[in-house]
Amino acid sequence: MSISKFNTLLTMEYLTNNVENLYFERKSARISNNDLANEIAAMANANGGTIVVGITDDGKIEGFSEVGDTKLNNIQKVVNNFLKPSPVYKTEIIKIKNIKGEEDHLILFHVSPANDFVVHNNKDEVYLRQGDSTIKLTHDQTRSLEYERHERNFETIVLPSTSIDDVDKEVMEIYKEKIHATNLSNEQVLKARGFLVNYNGKYSLTNAGMLLFGKNPTIYFPQARVRVLKFEGTEFQVGTDMNIVKDKTFDRCLYRIINEASDFIKSQLREFTYLHPDGFFKTIPEYPEFAWYEGMVNAIIHRDYSNYGDHITIKLYDDRMEIKSPGRLGGVVTLDNMKYERYSRNPQISRVLAELGIVRELNECIKRMCREMKEFFLKEPIYSTPNNSSVLLVLDNNIEARSKRKRETLEKKEKINAVWDDLNYQEKKVLQTIYENGSITSMETAELIARGKTTAVKLLNKLIEKNLIVWTGTDKRDAYGNYIMK
Repeated sequence: MSISKFNTLLTMEYLTNNVENLYFERKSARISNNDLANEIAAMANANGGTIVVGITDDGKIEGFSEVGDTKLNNIQKVVNNFLKPSPVYKTEIIKIKNIKGEEDHLILFHVSPANDFVVHNNKDEVYLRQGDSTIKLTHDQTRSLEYERHERNFETIVLPSTSIDDVDKEVMEIYKEKIHATNLSNEQVLKARGFLVNYNGKYSLTNAGMLLFGKNPTIYFPQARVRVLKFEGTEFQVGTDMNIVKDKTFDRCLYRIINEASDFIKSQLREFTYLHPDGFFKTIPEYPEFAWYEGMVNAIIHRDYSNYGDHITIKLYDDRMEIKSPGRLGGVVTLDNMKYERYSRNPQISRVLAELGIVRELNECIKRMCREMKEFFLKEPIYSTPNNSSVLLVLDNNIEARSKRKRETLEKKEKINAVWDDLNYQEKKVLQTIYENGSITSMETAELIARGKTTAVKLLNKLIEKNLIVWTGTDKRDAYGNYIMK
């Protein structure tokens, strides 16, 4: 059951057990007023969020009984006393029982993102929320953040000609279920989240509200679409050599764009079969799904929607995938630090897509992309900023090596699978080694199965009899002979 009238996700279970993240932080009531002010500023300078005071980092409900009512009162004044300009926020005092069973209180700070200014503390320092941490910005990082702020105005601009009737009701129901607000009307939820606002006496959608929940966003934002192109070959040909084999555009609300575009991309990617060391043939996709999916989602979340002249383009070539998003890297993020730094140009869009479960990993998205590409024996993702006006992600695929491996594997697949279950552990181990290394000798077999050379030769001869391997030597004494797959 929710304990907050401002955020239906907040239950006592959530406050005590949920992992701290970009939007949520626990703090002991013993925190200094100055440190708490820095935490609030960090959230305002990022995507906004909630800070609960009175619960320790490990989830113990200590309340304010041991620090007194004076601290409870002073904490509520930290924004006005320590920050400039003051961010938009709301506080709630929640009655609870502390770990001693005593009647006590918690304070919730609901912090809105600062859309058109940077929040400083009294020492003129700037803090920013990054993942589940708060960092102090350098002078140059602060200037970059201030420069980016004008773009954040885009989300809150009102579309006067719109109304609640322009909302995709099915997507709204999905969203309400995710945030545990099915008992509320669409209008109540959109108003509470700032997507439906009173403008000249009439409630209209904001830009962010239309992009996230509108039935036809491209009426207002023709640039808010994703175009997926598949090419035959490794280069874009034009004229009589035009090599586009698929061309599809997705232009509904962002939730639908992401789901529909990802389904289409999946249908266009190839698969490769190989013999896994566990002895089973396995099929893997052309790229790890997390890498291209997160690349696409990041482009949609962080693109510059105020750029009306361009849209997101995803190009599928034989040897690579390219995802291009309009707009520069945002805030404190650079090509050098993007594995570790995080900044959202569109904090409202980012938060809703996280609540919808679209954003899979807030803290280490690019690091995981790199890790998964490596596990697929592919190069790390390559980010660049062409003309400093867009962000380009390239996922390379070694198609030649994979095609060769696929041909080799398919030739062996039917033959080996037919007898695999009848082989003993040592025979399977030898076949796996031959497949991975290309060949094996009798001495190598002896070492592999921890037996003598005579036993090893008998095992190899059994596999020859089963028509699975062959001996390449000219006679039994040939020192250069190897055993290979038949």
